[in-house]
Amino acid sequence: MDYRLLPMEKRHLSALAALERICFSDPWSEDAFLSELDNPGSHFMVAQDAAGTVLGYLGLHHVLDEGYIANIAVDPLFRRQGIGSALLTDAQRFACRTGLAFLTLEVRRSNLGAQALYRRHGFEPVGERKNYYREPVEDAILMTRPIGHEEEPA
Repeated sequence: MDYRLLPMEKRHLSALAALERICFSDPWSEDAFLSELDNPGSHFMVAQDAAGTVLGYLGLHHVLDEGYIANIAVDPLFRRQGIGSALLTDAQRFACRTGLAFLTLEVRRSNLGAQALYRRHGFEPVGERKNYYREPVEDAILMTRPIGHEEEPA
């Protein structure tokens, strides 16, 4: 599949909000994405095909040397084609360039496919958050990946 990663822009917002509604039970609104455009502590990347279709995105917040992946989503029609992996690799490169010590994220306990993807990118379970998710209520697994600054990921 041919796609490229681009920084999130205003033109992506409606597609991102639509993708959120498909992928998550508690989706971000278009306004929530809009506020990230002016947030110096965020890094949002969009995977887009040649026709301009948004295939997925990743949103990361950073404070001091800590990185938190707030959301990662890939359209169900385009999953298992390397898009999520490319977005995570981009996040790791960003973390290396900006001197972050680690990246962390939460994932539903039942989302074994996402957990496997995160493990392939060096994330390990470090804790859990009881009843973190709503609709349905479910625990989150907290996964963290230390960032080595000797070289950026390939």
